[in-house]
Amino acid sequence: MSDLPEVTIAEEPRFFDTYSLVYAFTLAFLAPGIASIANLPFRTYTPTYVSLVTVPFLLGLFATFLTDSDEPIRKRLIRSAILIPIAAATGVAVLFTGSLSVLVITPFLDSHNFTATTPIAVAGFALLAVPLVFALIKRLRVKLTWQSALQLLVLAAALVMVGVVLYLMLSGAGVLKGMARKDLVIYITGALTWYLPSFGIAAGAWRRVGLV
Repeated sequence: MSDLPEVTIAEEPRFFDTYSLVYAFTLAFLAPGIASIANLPFRTYTPTYVSLVTVPFLLGLFATFLTDSDEPIRKRLIRSAILIPIAAATGVAVLFTGSLSVLVITPFLDSHNFTATTPIAVAGFALLAVPLVFALIKRLRVKLTWQSALQLLVLAAALVMVGVVLYLMLSGAGVLKGMARKDLVIYITGALTWYLPSFGIAAGAWRRVGLV
């Protein structure tokens, strides 16, 4: 282990590295949030209900900006205060733009086509999570700091969660739906398909620009 290089964190991290961290940290906060929703009435949209599916995205951005640099904590907090609202707004824009781009294929997503479309959806989910694999390998090749150790743990946990969801999706029609309430399934699949990638793309772009 002594021959491993010291971890070096760029002032403006690579796009896909930030993407991976936002994806992983947000999923780490979102998973217990979604689990907690199971104890609430179906789609009540109370402040508690809404907070459990929205606040994790802000926490994911904050955790990423707090751990992706070895700069003084004051600078990291200032960066977080500036970039979190910008990245969140941009993430929502990316989400809606991406959603509109697939409207043309929605007629093919009817339930009677699920047998044919599920493998395609699973492949898409897996592709969106591939950057996490490279981010994890990168951290295995350097000496651990508290930041890289935390990132490594969260990246590994995120890949396990993605793997479990993909396995359940491939296990047969209705398996995932049979294990969770309809709104929970929607949030889980929506997160892997749109929410996490959208916020990861937005944060990756702004972090790479080096605004702060």
